Amino acid sequence: MKFEIQQEDFQKALDVIANVVPSKTTLPILTCVLMEAKEGRLTLSATNLDISITTSIDQVEIKDEGRVALPGVRFIPYVRNLRPGLVTVVQVGEQIRIESGKGSKLTENTMNVEEYPTLKKLEEKDGLDIEAATLIDMINETSYSVSRDETRPALMGILWELRSDALTLVATDAHRLARSRRTLGWAFEGEKEMIVNTAGLRQLPRISSSLKDDDQSSGNITIFMGNNQLSFRAGSTVLHTRLLEGPFPDYNAVLPKDNDKDVTIDKADLIQSIRRVSISADRITSQIKLGVESGRMELSAKGIDGTQAEDEIAIAYEGDAMEIGFNYVYLQDILKNIKADTVVLSMRDSENAALLKPVAEDGSETGLLCLLMPLRLAGD
Repeated sequence: MKFEIQQEDFQKALDVIANVVPSKTTLPILTCVLMEAKEGRLTLSATNLDISITTSIDQVEIKDEGRVALPGVRFIPYVRNLRPGLVTVVQVGEQIRIESGKGSKLTENTMNVEEYPTLKKLEEKDGLDIEAATLIDMINETSYSVSRDETRPALMGILWELRSDALTLVATDAHRLARSRRTLGWAFEGEKEMIVNTAGLRQLPRISSSLKDDDQSSGNITIFMGNNQLSFRAGSTVLHTRLLEGPFPDYNAVLPKDNDKDVTIDKADLIQSIRRVSISADRITSQIKLGVESGRMELSAKGIDGTQAEDEIAIAYEGDAMEIGFNYVYLQDILKNIKADTVVLSMRDSENAALLKPVAEDGSETGLLCLLMPLRLAGD
């Protein structure tokens, strides 16, 4: 194998797949990047068996075709740190030599390429097109709410509900829930539910970046559904991620229908106030207290060492006064993943789940709904 490529192009391609290369694994071959130089195109692949990514680039001059498995631990950061300019990659026996500029050179041992797992082929039928920015927004609006509890694997994924006119993504860890829904004019018929590996979905912002460099791109990601995997194609990059086994909880059953206390709040004001009072919050419970009454919200927190912080912001609210406690970290996570400048906090009392909705500038629904369970207030 021998090829020449510009450092910037090589780095961009490696950055697309780098996060999938595991640093620790019982299968050493998985620590490698699979490089294939063939027919005027360089293809780079990585997999951790749950997720695989393949990306191709044709801004390359292939001198000799070949296929190698090269450990990524030094190779990837080395390419990132090279000066801009031409990079020459040449295979010499069981080693790869990377040269650039005057005197920059790395020689690295390869591994047996025949041991590299056979990557699944893209099942290119009945592909569904969705705008990349829309899908990435939906993933960002939900992925922070997935569970980390390995005893409940279904909650470690994101539920996808596909309909002929809409896509809904839902994630929950039993303390909070995020539901993102968009109306779509795509070519899907019927109804389908599946639970998708969150780690795989988090790769989509990186692979969609290849669309920005493609002048012929429509800005869409194409989704392909297999028996046990979901695949995405963005330009010359393909991502495969596995589906998780269910069942997923009936989230509609936990969404409150009778929260009658609606508080309209400036998101930036609320975030800053939380930052101020959370300094004194208990480090185990992370509890802050929100007290609302006509026109104002008082936030407060107490630490076990006697420290206490209070703050106040203006709100739009005309109902009865009430208090409610939240884990401020969970509340911050929700607010950080809302794009709108204004949010509505809907509550019934201090013991039942609260809902948060962003408010678009024109007052319309954005498709996002977040649920947050309260914490029992000290003294209750």
